Amino acid sequence: MSTFQRLLPEPVAQQSYFHKLIRSQTIKPGVAAMSVFLGLNASNEDLGLKRENVWAFASNDSEKEFVNYLESDREAIMSKDLPMIFISFPSAKDPQWSVHPGRENKSTCAIISFANWRWYKQFEPTAHKKRGDQYEELKSAVGNNMIEQACRLYPQIKHHIDYVEVGTPVTNQFYLGCSQGEIYGLDHDLARQEPMTNALLRPETDIPGLYLSGQDVMTCGFGGALFGGLLCAGSVLGRNLVSDLTRLHKVIKKTDQTKVE
Repeated sequence: MSTFQRLLPEPVAQQSYFHKLIRSQTIKPGVAAMSVFLGLNASNEDLGLKRENVWAFASNDSEKEFVNYLESDREAIMSKDLPMIFISFPSAKDPQWSVHPGRENKSTCAIISFANWRWYKQFEPTAHKKRGDQYEELKSAVGNNMIEQACRLYPQIKHHIDYVEVGTPVTNQFYLGCSQGEIYGLDHDLARQEPMTNALLRPETDIPGLYLSGQDVMTCGFGGALFGGLLCAGSVLGRNLVSDLTRLHKVIKKTDQTKVE
């Protein structure tokens, strides 16, 4: 959306069907996100941290809890558990982590969850790092809720938290240029999955020479962004790169087998 709302000159953007999709809200920003990054003063081994991704839900009825949470007012969510948090330990995933001096007794944790842009929208015009006490209170409250939930699942990290950095939807907007604090691009609702919308969300646009890549032409996440880039490169080159890579994989596999024999 940023390409057509911010990067392209408005007269050019208005000529594209993407502009109509955005104005009609057929496609719209995905849900906003919160992030917490922890620095821990103990090693991965000492804390028993694994190379894993954990999606922790607060209830079996996750959809109901998710809707209720996003529909709550700002004051209420400051003392509420989040319906879902994602937890990962980047330091445990890095095979070179302990090679660097000073990291022997250090580790890291990342916690991600969702938010409603409405709670943070009033802080959009404020200066980065100078958003005021009201913003800091909200940011700290929700961030602490996320940390407390993570510590229930990993109690061994609670007394080893040495550094905390909390990011909000306006943080995402500042650093990523996303319109409403989203980190997964366009919303993955039913309107986006309509056959015609899917057909239009492709790398080659109706503006000559303009191609799109990333998760908005495929699906959200790291894998979606990678595959979106592959499809974009294929469109530019006029080749089916997926087939090319499949053939290359077979050649490499056959070569490796020959070497073993």
